[in-house]
Amino acid sequence: MTITNGTIESLIDVTGLNAPLSPRTIITIQIWLTHTWNADLIIRLYGPDGSYITLSNRRGGSFDNVFDGTLFTDSASNSVVTYLYSNNNVASPLRPEDPLSNFRGKYPNGKWKLWIQDTISASDGKLYGVILNIQGIFFLFFFENPYLFQFQY
Repeated sequence: MTITNGTIESLIDVTGLNAPLSPRTIITIQIWLTHTWNADLIIRLYGPDGSYITLSNRRGGSFDNVFDGTLFTDSASNSVVTYLYSNNNVASPLRPEDPLSNFRGKYPNGKWKLWIQDTISASDGKLYGVILNIQGIFFLFFFENPYLFQFQY
């Protein structure tokens, strides 16, 4: 999925979980996103109920490809806000701007959405893959080959 001065969305459908996420639920998301000038990007994760958290709001400075394999987790020692980015070095793991734990207490069934907005047209990027992990449930999507799809739980 290519990003050039616009918005892309990647949907992940979760089914079969019939209770709200417990107070001990651990949620992580890993993304493979190449992009020049990462400070152009706003990256959010939406839950099925439409609520969202911001993973990164214009972070990464003028550096290239800093989120190409980044694991966002509440337990990371480095924050996306204060991390010292450098060119072509993946920043991982990172604590997102808003805690992933904000989804606790909500029902996980439905469409989760990774939403990425490129706010400046002078640079571009590509989303290659996303892993959303909820309480040991594992969803894997890669986009380089549109026919490759894996779903495990």
